[in-house]
Amino acid sequence: MVTTVVSLRRRLDTWVLRWQARMDSQAGDRIIPYVSALALGLVLSLLALARHRDLGIGPDLGHYLQAAHLMDRGFDPVVTDLGHHLFADQAAWLFWPIAWLLRVTPPAGTLLVLQSVALSVALVPIWRIARGPANLRIGAASALMAAYALHPSVHNLNLAGFHLEAMAIPALMAAYLVSRSRRWWLIALVLLVVSTRADLGLAVAALGLVLVGEDNRTRGWSLAIFGLMWFLVMSFVAQPLLGDGSYPHLGAFKDYGDGVLGIVFGMLSDPAGLLGDLFSRNSFDKVLLLLAPALFLPLVRPRYLLPILPLLVLYLVADVADAGFGNPQQDVAALVFVFIAAPYALMRIGTEGVSRIHVDRRVLTVLVLTAMVFFVRDAASSPYEEPWDWGKRSPADVARVSTSVLLGDDARVLVSPEVYLLVADRHDAHILWPDQDYMLESEWVERIDAVVVDADSLGWIATEVRMFESRLIALDYRKRFDRDGVRLWIRRPGA
Repeated sequence: MVTTVVSLRRRLDTWVLRWQARMDSQAGDRIIPYVSALALGLVLSLLALARHRDLGIGPDLGHYLQAAHLMDRGFDPVVTDLGHHLFADQAAWLFWPIAWLLRVTPPAGTLLVLQSVALSVALVPIWRIARGPANLRIGAASALMAAYALHPSVHNLNLAGFHLEAMAIPALMAAYLVSRSRRWWLIALVLLVVSTRADLGLAVAALGLVLVGEDNRTRGWSLAIFGLMWFLVMSFVAQPLLGDGSYPHLGAFKDYGDGVLGIVFGMLSDPAGLLGDLFSRNSFDKVLLLLAPALFLPLVRPRYLLPILPLLVLYLVADVADAGFGNPQQDVAALVFVFIAAPYALMRIGTEGVSRIHVDRRVLTVLVLTAMVFFVRDAASSPYEEPWDWGKRSPADVARVSTSVLLGDDARVLVSPEVYLLVADRHDAHILWPDQDYMLESEWVERIDAVVVDADSLGWIATEVRMFESRLIALDYRKRFDRDGVRLWIRRPGA
């Protein structure tokens, strides 16, 4: 019996080594990452589209739908739910050419598929880093791709509405790869990164410092200076000019002071308070969710993580409302540096082989199993969320779609987040949030033609719904639709 087991194990090892030798080749390097990216992109796209169909995707998608609608008709993209110009929010200039694409393609589906494809394409530079400068064998490179494909931040970002910064993930990784040789590719990739979000200029600066640490000083310092200057100019010149005259995200740091200098002075004068926010439970959970699925490997090569810490600290101490799944858009920069550092960590703990670094199979197995555990526990598309049932519309969803059909194209609306995605492509659309006071005073009446009261979405008790609807009646709104807890109220003409 023992002899039989040993024989089977030897045969299995021989078979594995034979297949590894066949795939550990130039042909494997050309095929494996692209096939893997295609498979992941298909899965992510189907998940996002299914979630959109059952109205479960994040409302941020609606902001871009309204902006595209306004730009298509020659207006400034002033998103009514945000209350300001879209480009004043993050200076996401990349949306300008995308808006042209949306004129000839289905807007919502196109944006979601673009995001899913961008997230999946990151597998290619991860493979190239692992097989190139890190000199790892095919097993280690595949394990790293699996860890990324299962990372909760990837899946949460895929389902948390639409965020242009997702496109910066593969671009920033590719920028690191081409930084040694391809100058024009590097310039194009860096411009792509910063055009998705202004504060990713700090991520480009961090990449520059990584290159400086690798003795690529000329390009490293050039990137560091360019990234910092881009962030400062966009944040404190371009965005205020498009907005209300100030940096739009200063409110996230209001606990430290007023204005840029006041906030900086407040942080420096109260280090205990700053450290308290930095090491709060929410901050701990976010850092854990970034590093743990990669088996904390980046900590083995901390010099690849240290340059991104200033931007990560800003995200951790900022008081930003959770727009869905823990604001995974804030994980973009750190996620890139985690998966730049991880291949070098495996390189450090591995052993020198004939031509490549060999990493113990048990370490790689634990890496993949850890990624699977955190995917099941924390990912928005975890099996616990039953994604196989997504795409099916409940009776309430059908009622929400019906209200969107009844609303005229020019109506100014106040609706639930689920309905917002269906009616955002208009000049005026506001989200009715359950935790805000919408008593519809007289100034609101002049701005709102229709209100959708969605009991399930709002989470209001019957008394709260009755109070709100009594106010609507007093302001000359009449009920037009009522089904499965979804009610449409229309303001009487001339009211």
